[in-house]
Amino acid sequence: MMRDHWVNWRLVWRRQRQRHHTRRRLRDLDARLLDDVGISAARAEREARKPFWRR
Repeated sequence: MMRDHWVNWRLVWRRQRQRHHTRRRLRDLDARLLDDVGISAARAEREARKPFWRR
């Protein structure tokens, strides 16, 4: 039982950490790369400002 809780906590932590890193990298993309992935600069900025715990 305790092990399951630990595993779940680690998965949540990894997901939040990945979200944080992805948003930081998104903020660093230039206009050409943002255009390639179909995201406006304003949308990228909004996404980058979100806290890691929000989807």
